[in-house]
Amino acid sequence: MLNCYFNTISASKTLFLVTLTYIIFFLNLYIASLLLFEEETSNTLLQNILGVFVTVGIVSICIYYVLRYLESIYVKYKKRPYFIHFYLTPKKLPPHLQAFLDENDFYTTLDKRRKRYFAHRTVRFLEDTRFVGREGLAIDDFMRMQVTIMVTQLTFGMRHYLLEYLETIVLYPTSFYSILNKTENIGEFNPISRALALSWKDFQKGNLHMDKGKSLGVHEITHAIHHNSIKNNNISCEIFYDTFLLLEKYLGAEEIRKKIVDSKILRDYAYTDKFEFIAVLVEVFMESPKELKKQFPEIYYYVVQMFNFRYFED
Repeated sequence: MLNCYFNTISASKTLFLVTLTYIIFFLNLYIASLLLFEEETSNTLLQNILGVFVTVGIVSICIYYVLRYLESIYVKYKKRPYFIHFYLTPKKLPPHLQAFLDENDFYTTLDKRRKRYFAHRTVRFLEDTRFVGREGLAIDDFMRMQVTIMVTQLTFGMRHYLLEYLETIVLYPTSFYSILNKTENIGEFNPISRALALSWKDFQKGNLHMDKGKSLGVHEITHAIHHNSIKNNNISCEIFYDTFLLLEKYLGAEEIRKKIVDSKILRDYAYTDKFEFIAVLVEVFMESPKELKKQFPEIYYYVVQMFNFRYFED
């Protein structure tokens, strides 16, 4: 887990160094222009324009980092970002796709404003994601929308909802052989190819709540969100990881771990490693939030904070 933390810190340093490089570049460019044109009065206008350009660029970068720093402080105390949704021109789904949203239980609980935001994010995910069918499976609008709705729901509390490391959704009719793991799988996230592979049969079992509280889609999408947060340092990723570290520390107490194991609230697969633990935990959070909150309120609120998913609280 510390490796993930250091990756985030390293990414922040890299971003800072890149920004500093740009500032130095613009300053050098401006100084060079002054030296080059110092004796040519006819170029005064060009110098002024260049000076304004450089000044605006530097000021904009400084403002961004000041606001970013202030938001980090805000998150430290409020446990959430300044804002989640801001879209100049929210996109709308065509009627034949909107019909799928209107049948979704989570979507129907939202108010009108949040429904617009949800629809916009659905459109953006569909635009940015490629869907591929394997072993003769023909992808239709229903399949595409069910997966998209689940991703949108899981990331709905995050400002940065488009996952950089998820570009392709691969659907198989049933289980499939994983070249990556050399095993027969029903789902896997492959960060190298930026693809999420799912057994459609098993995805639907979880999506229709037919699999005893398990959800293949939630499980694998959580892996994608987890990996995306390791590789990025935006505010949503910071919240995810800072909270995950706190959760990991909380779970370090032997009595807490024993209580969780004895409760049987998480299936045994959760104890494979920390990545599977969080994926199974989020399954329980999404499928049985009241039960998780009742038995382990502290863990419940860690997940709420991690995803900034407060819609069960409304």
